[in-house]
Amino acid sequence: MGSVDKHWTSFQNMDTESDHAQSIQTVLETANFTHLCSEATKIRQREESLNALTCSVNTTKFTSGTYNLVIALTFSDKVQWVARIMLPPYYNDEDVAKLLLSEIASMKFVRSKTTIPVARIFGHNATKNDFGYPYLLMEALHGTVLNHRMALSIPDSHKKKFAAQLARYVYELSTLRFSKIGCLSYSESDELEISPFQISGSWVEPLSTSLEYFYLFRKGQTREIHEEHKGEAEWEAAAWFLEKSLTSMVTEEHVYGPFPLCHLDFHYNNMLVDEDFNISAVLGWSNIQTVPMERFAVSPEFIAPPAAPQEYKQAVFDFRDIFVDALASIEKESEGSSSDRGMPLSRLFASPVTEIVFRCTCSPERRAIFDAQLILPLTYGGDAKWEDFKKYFHGRLA
Repeated sequence: MGSVDKHWTSFQNMDTESDHAQSIQTVLETANFTHLCSEATKIRQREESLNALTCSVNTTKFTSGTYNLVIALTFSDKVQWVARIMLPPYYNDEDVAKLLLSEIASMKFVRSKTTIPVARIFGHNATKNDFGYPYLLMEALHGTVLNHRMALSIPDSHKKKFAAQLARYVYELSTLRFSKIGCLSYSESDELEISPFQISGSWVEPLSTSLEYFYLFRKGQTREIHEEHKGEAEWEAAAWFLEKSLTSMVTEEHVYGPFPLCHLDFHYNNMLVDEDFNISAVLGWSNIQTVPMERFAVSPEFIAPPAAPQEYKQAVFDFRDIFVDALASIEKESEGSSSDRGMPLSRLFASPVTEIVFRCTCSPERRAIFDAQLILPLTYGGDAKWEDFKKYFHGRLA
């Protein structure tokens, strides 16, 4: 199987002058890796009754995500763990602790309730510590990250098998449902509960309806658009239209939940595959919470960029269809045990609702005009024109 870091690219293919690279360099130069190894060794010795164990780190080999650095810890008995380290700058210490503890609770819960390959967590420190940065110590799961969208990087001969595995994991996650929208955490009595979560950088108390969720999300985006483009008529029209698209995002049967636990970054960059393109690990659980069912059914893997070549778009749509068929088969097998009475999840994945929700909740505010133009025909029909809508919007203000 080899070392877990054998495919890690470190600074290769990275602009070493970028803020991201500089954050990584800061951690590598200032973190107390001797302390980290000592903590990892203590955990293994305590849990496995081992003696004479040592641990080492090779700081020239690592991988990274937007907010984290991942490095391998190698013990003297050849066992490997990984340390996931939060990159600076980050939120205040209290926010870091909340988010990290919620992630840990979610990962443990998913591991206990599904067959999704999630790393076991051995230790963590979410506050100021002698290592210097918040971190998780986790099981080392082997595999390679896909180099592009699933539709483009999975060989045709493996797509049906891969889509079936993906559909199984998505279905299992969709069955973990709660009465409110928010993050998972453990109470003082060690009971799992829904806790506050963040929308547009602000903490929000758990919500009871999908309408509240989409409304607050769009309001946050509208504020950012108005701050950035004050007095710019087309931007204000786009912000207003996207906000009014709320009713097109909500399906009546799902308004009051229950709300599934959702991995909000469930895409190719957060998956490992083996040499036969089986999913060997799902990564990136830092962005997980319960959400409306309509948001759960959104995946960037199934949304084709409008400007992409037709061949690219068709590959995305074809893979989505394979996935939807696999998911529908799983739903049919589970009909006797499922309590669902609304639109099946497989139909949601294949419906225009997903593109509307994607454009309204996953796309950055800098794309507001573009997204509004794309959503307009989905909500008002193919004959609807953006120029006509702008005239209507400006007429309201006259």
